[in-house]
Amino acid sequence: MKRYNNLFDKIVSLDNLYAADKKARRYKSHRPEIILFDKNKDKLLLDLQRKLINGEYETSEYYVFKIYEPKEREIFKLPYYPDRIVHHAIMNIMEPIWVSAFVKGTYSCIRKRGIHKALKDVKFALKDEVNTQYCLKLDIRKFYPSIDHDILKTIIRKKIKDKRLLSLLDEIIESA
Repeated sequence: MKRYNNLFDKIVSLDNLYAADKKARRYKSHRPEIILFDKNKDKLLLDLQRKLINGEYETSEYYVFKIYEPKEREIFKLPYYPDRIVHHAIMNIMEPIWVSAFVKGTYSCIRKRGIHKALKDVKFALKDEVNTQYCLKLDIRKFYPSIDHDILKTIIRKKIKDKRLLSLLDEIIESA
């Protein structure tokens, strides 16, 4: 299994932070926190880069609320700046690494593998009546909050060996 190193510098590059900001704000540029951020965007992104490089970044407090459509769910939301920008900066670099490790039947939050692709693949599989004996539909309740952080860190360390990136990921995981 290939282990990756030297990813931290790519994550904290200004080009990547600007790209992360662009992704994080998509369809949300009218929101007050983004309008406020835009007034000092360059300074704030430089400050964020400095905090990341110096190991001073700390994840903000989560805002927790419930929604009831289509079913009751607890939502954990982080502020736009700096947290959502940091998450997008990490995913800009890490997504290709993780997606390549997932099985073909993984759909959630993967570009071009959303719910419509999952539905299409299930319909195709169900047309093969000869080889189809069972179909299981399930939803794991409170899946993400139930993830064991120690196991998650072990899995990450099998793929990543960049110590600065691991330290940043540990900060994010522990705050969740």
